[in-house]
Amino acid sequence: MKIIIDQNKCIGCNMCEDITEGAISTRYGKDGKAAQNPNADFSDQVVVANVKIAIESCPMQAIKLKTD
Repeated sequence: MKIIIDQNKCIGCNMCEDITEGAISTRYGKDGKAAQNPNADFSDQVVVANVKIAIESCPMQAIKLKTD
């Protein structure tokens, strides 16, 4: 799985970091925009569920989840 964040839509509000407990964060992105934590454990179903909640909660609809 891979988290895709549209950098043109992301406003860096960091709601996604709070929801995903760090699987997504502005500290991994550039210019205050969010990006996927390279160490995010997608084998943990709680992490995946939280990412899905973040996708639904993103005020800019900037997050997508790509499954391989």
